[in-house]
Amino acid sequence: MSSRTDLLLFQLFVGICLFVSGKCQLCEDSKYLYPPIVTCKNVTGKFPEFTKAIASVRCYDCNIPVVDENTIAKFKGDTFNLSYSHVKNISSTAFKSFENTTHKFLFESNEITYIGPGVFSRFSALDEINLRNNKISTLPDGAFVDTNVGVLDLSHNQLSDINKTFKGLKVALLNLSYNEIANLDANTFDNTTFWAGRQWRTRAQQVDLSYNLITKIDPNTFKAVSSETSLRSLFFKNNRITTIENNTFSQLAYLSTLTLEDNYISELYTDSFKGLKRLSNLYLKNNKIEKIPQSIFADLQTLEFLDLSDNFLTTLSSNTFSGLTFLTKLNISHNNLKVLDDVHLFPLGRLMSLDISNNKLKDLNLPVILEHHYKLRVLVINDNFWTCKHLVRMYKLINERMGGFNYPAHHYDVPNLHGIACSRTELNSYDMTFDDFLNVISQDRIFEDIFDDKINNEYSDLLGIQDVVLAIKSVRSIFYMFLIVVIIMILLLTQFIVRCIYQYWYRRNTVPSDKFCFSYAPNQDNVELI
Repeated sequence: MSSRTDLLLFQLFVGICLFVSGKCQLCEDSKYLYPPIVTCKNVTGKFPEFTKAIASVRCYDCNIPVVDENTIAKFKGDTFNLSYSHVKNISSTAFKSFENTTHKFLFESNEITYIGPGVFSRFSALDEINLRNNKISTLPDGAFVDTNVGVLDLSHNQLSDINKTFKGLKVALLNLSYNEIANLDANTFDNTTFWAGRQWRTRAQQVDLSYNLITKIDPNTFKAVSSETSLRSLFFKNNRITTIENNTFSQLAYLSTLTLEDNYISELYTDSFKGLKRLSNLYLKNNKIEKIPQSIFADLQTLEFLDLSDNFLTTLSSNTFSGLTFLTKLNISHNNLKVLDDVHLFPLGRLMSLDISNNKLKDLNLPVILEHHYKLRVLVINDNFWTCKHLVRMYKLINERMGGFNYPAHHYDVPNLHGIACSRTELNSYDMTFDDFLNVISQDRIFEDIFDDKINNEYSDLLGIQDVVLAIKSVRSIFYMFLIVVIIMILLLTQFIVRCIYQYWYRRNTVPSDKFCFSYAPNQDNVELI
């Protein structure tokens, strides 16, 4: 009796556990796939023993502090996913029973502090190792020795020293962003191979070191043995870099994108970017650059986009942009430039987009600039110290070439043209910020009295002719449309009148019925078909 009671109590406990709390260990596999895809829930310590091979496994609400050779057996699938599973330690022998068919190891958002050396070295065709958002502060020397992978994501960890971490690693995309890396030795990546990967070719051979604590990049930290192993993209966004030394990137002849924005760079040298002969995009936004050395861009003959916005530039020279013959987009907005002459832009023969907004410009020889740069189609001039008279003259030219201002501002509470602020007359001094400029011109009358008669006349010369042309075109369009409608109405009315006359005379037997054949007839017996 007691044994039966115990059995019933056990069954009741299991039922309550599965139905109410849902905290019991449970693994289910797909019924129609072989090998099956297994989804587990509430696994603690290790997975239950599987009687057959598994193609893929994912664990929800699991608690597996240590991943070792006993955690799971008979796994030969494509993806091993232990994200959000409270993993803290991955031993060197964790995957020794796995077959070389696994392409992805996913350990995102765990509590990992240790990874054994060579844990992934047995796998020759890995697409991804995801260790994002863990608590990794150090990695043993050779942690990824003989590891061949497409994407290695170590972002959002606590890494500080990586100088010997990537020895023997072959990787296409290495993400080290959002860590605490402060120093890079000249030999940090000496034994690291950057390859194109398999399906990662569109964004391959890339290192992302953004959002770290790096203060300096030693020259030749990044080396390339051949074009097949050279970096294509390098990101240092939001670090603490102050200087770019000569020859820092001299061995990266195949680099396409270099991002150095959001740093503290104040010192650049003539050869800071020497060797970057295939660079297409250079981002230097939001630094502390006051002066650009002469011919610093001489080697960047393939550069297409240069972003120097949000710096402290006050002047440019005639050879500042020397060598940039292929540049199509230049952003020098949010600086302190007081003068911009055509001679400064002369080397940029293919320029298509120019942003000079938020500087201290009050004059611009736009006719000469547009004449020399005939491909220019985007020109942003907001938030400078324009007079309304000069702004109207520029509008005429810009409207003819580009159809109006590009990305106009919205300063409608002060004298303005299409939202771009301007002063009625030249000020005695322009030693001020743009906010000060707005305060000064806000004293002027706005709306109907923004411009004086002379400016209004110049403005109407342009807009009056255009309005007349548009009005003529509109009148012609309306006239032709009205004419077509009238003709259609006349035709319909004529047809209606003819039908009415015919019906009238037909009913009076005036019109012989055998002379016409219609689709309708009052008396079918009297209608003779032709």
